[in-house]
Amino acid sequence: MNIIIMTITHILQRGLPLPFTLIPNAFSNQVIVAVFNQIFKEAINAGDLDFLKNNCVLIEVSDIGLSFALSLKNKSLVGGNDQQIYDLCISAKLCHFLSMVARKKDPDTLFFQRKIKMQGSTELGLYVKNFLDGFDVESHWFSCKTDQALQKSYPILEKLFCKNSK
Repeated sequence: MNIIIMTITHILQRGLPLPFTLIPNAFSNQVIVAVFNQIFKEAINAGDLDFLKNNCVLIEVSDIGLSFALSLKNKSLVGGNDQQIYDLCISAKLCHFLSMVARKKDPDTLFFQRKIKMQGSTELGLYVKNFLDGFDVESHWFSCKTDQALQKSYPILEKLFCKNSK
């Protein structure tokens, strides 16, 4: 049974980047931005993400070839484009982003262990970090449901994507 699980895990780990290489970045960026607009809707309306006005943050998931950019215009998150200059780039492997988002590992620890890397505006990086630290998942329906799904699926995701990333 363990051999079957190991084989499936190996196939998924090797095959995960494939869809991201087939989907244009502009399309995946639009989907991600739409989801983030739902998750952070109340925070956007409250002005909690105003630090993204006139700033662009690039997020790179290095091991699966996924990258997307975020900025704020007219009370809405918007995606960046390939010619845009990014004020901050945050990059990490999928495993490390998952462990951070699922609140299994502290972002500062991951940063100081060089598992999450930042390049660009330190000030903007601190704004992003402080916003995420202070974001109350339980008070937002969509965020809460997304978080519940992540918490339930995290043990499986960890086995699939974090085995070789410790």
